Amino acid sequence: MRINKFISLCGIASRRAADTLIEEGRVQVNGETIKDLGHQVDENADNVVVDGKPARLPRKTTTIMFHKPAGCVCTKTDPQGRRTVYDYLPPAYQSLKYVGRLDLQSRGLLLFTDDGELLHRLTHPSYEIPRSYYVWTDRPLSEHAAQKLVDGVDIREEGAEQEEIAFATDIYLEKGFAELVLIEGKNREIRRMMRAVGYEIRDLKRVSYCKLTLGDLPAGEFRELTADELNKVRQAVHVK
Repeated sequence: MRINKFISLCGIASRRAADTLIEEGRVQVNGETIKDLGHQVDENADNVVVDGKPARLPRKTTTIMFHKPAGCVCTKTDPQGRRTVYDYLPPAYQSLKYVGRLDLQSRGLLLFTDDGELLHRLTHPSYEIPRSYYVWTDRPLSEHAAQKLVDGVDIREEGAEQEEIAFATDIYLEKGFAELVLIEGKNREIRRMMRAVGYEIRDLKRVSYCKLTLGDLPAGEFRELTADELNKVRQAVHVK
């Protein structure tokens, strides 16, 4: 491809600005300064340097949204022979890693990606990524219980000595269910939170993660993120 197109695709400059870089002698190909605006480069073989820094095409990554059904596990293989989330994905997506987890009976939005930095930032607690869940309980959640969940409750497992505090950043009491917004992803966190205030969960569905919403994607189906969706997510976690 033409050298200015290559530089543009690397995210260094527009094609017009790349022409200026070339004319100013700031571009080298395989150690040779190039001033021919029509020079062709092989993106897979040639070594292109701009202002002393290597110019590389961004690695193509894949990120998909999956609507996890209840009854399948977030793992590659299951010793108990249960269906896994990967059983729903075609061979082209088998190498993707899931972002966070949903337990066996929980359903809803689950992301998969092969972008390691994006995966890290979407799951690390320090980035405080918001995620929303619809929660159906054995009886309507009271305002008092909702406030306790916002203030923080101890969700330590039986027999544990050290307290483990979890809280919801927001709770919306809807007719028949509650919507909880969390910024962490501890193991079975919402189920343990509800149990701490005296409720049992009948159904749990994650409906959003970061800047993404599940929408009307059917259970067991998946789709790749649009360019706009991916850009919003990457901006939210400061990945260039």
